[in-house]
Amino acid sequence: MSMIMEYVRLRPHEFAELRRLLVEDPDNAYEYAGDLRMGDEDEAVSSRGIDTDKAWAGLQWLLAKLDPPADVIGGGEPITDDEWGYDSPRLLAAAEVAEAARFLAATPFASLAAHYAGAELTAADVYPGIWSQDWALPYLEENYRQLVTLFCAAAADHEPIVVWMA
Repeated sequence: MSMIMEYVRLRPHEFAELRRLLVEDPDNAYEYAGDLRMGDEDEAVSSRGIDTDKAWAGLQWLLAKLDPPADVIGGGEPITDDEWGYDSPRLLAAAEVAEAARFLAATPFASLAAHYAGAELTAADVYPGIWSQDWALPYLEENYRQLVTLFCAAAADHEPIVVWMA
């Protein structure tokens, strides 16, 4: 089974509903967040959430080389002890999202790519072990672009983001 990092932006009423569900109906809290991430049926692409597929560990490795002010992969405060897949969901507060968005917007993917060494990631056993493939760097770039877009949009709307590994 794959480990995929999922993200969803939360409007104030969505955050309140998620908090309520976490207390009153924890199983539906996970489903609610997943539905928000997927967006409305009428939307071609959801602007509320993304997943970084299996690129999360490679992105985390590369971002760590740049010492970002906020950890957009493994950071945030747990909002429940329940696991949503492989870990508990974590909240990146609106202030953290804004700080991360400033960093991400100012950091082109070329800055990350400058630290990319497939053999080094493979030797370090960075998940998912695809780093010798010729498509690995473009795969990371596409997922990084989505991450930047999501964080910048959430920051513009002063929204927190919930992140979890499914």
